[in-house]
Amino acid sequence: MKIIGWIRYGDKAACGGTVIEGDQTCLSHGRAYAFQGARMACRKSCIIAHGFPRSTLTNGRPQVIHGMKTSAGCPLLSTLNDIDGVGNASGETIAEKHFLNAEGDWMPIKEPEPHEARYDEQPQLIARPIEGVPWYVQTMDGRRFSGRAEPDGQLPRIDTYGEDEYVVYWGDEALIKMEEAQA
Repeated sequence: MKIIGWIRYGDKAACGGTVIEGDQTCLSHGRAYAFQGARMACRKSCIIAHGFPRSTLTNGRPQVIHGMKTSAGCPLLSTLNDIDGVGNASGETIAEKHFLNAEGDWMPIKEPEPHEARYDEQPQLIARPIEGVPWYVQTMDGRRFSGRAEPDGQLPRIDTYGEDEYVVYWGDEALIKMEEAQA
């Protein structure tokens, strides 16, 4: 993304909360710009905790850009990315989605660069390949994948969002986990 978008009234946080306050004298595409301290409609009654100090609104408060956080640490997601905001001088990839990891921290999900593989892990059964061996993968943030091994022993590629640890179950243990997941 070349422009990191401003946050406006109605934009969301990664947790699903919605920005419900903005400076009504400063609009972009018909919606008020949000500011540091603006209220959020969410389970924790958050406010926007961070602001961009180089740009203040008429109410004297700093504007807010994509990725800044609420008082509960939830990243804000702009609907103005690549339209209206601050130039991304670094050229680094900016995450447009986030997930809550096992430690309770919001982690960015970055789209892979054109030269990177779409998925980051591909477990393989290292033994005499046995077609149809059940497998079950569980990431530390609770996501689950399951199936049966291909003739070459490889499993389908899975995206762990860069998590360093995950557990792979094989055979009977995998079948037990699959049954538990269906119950």
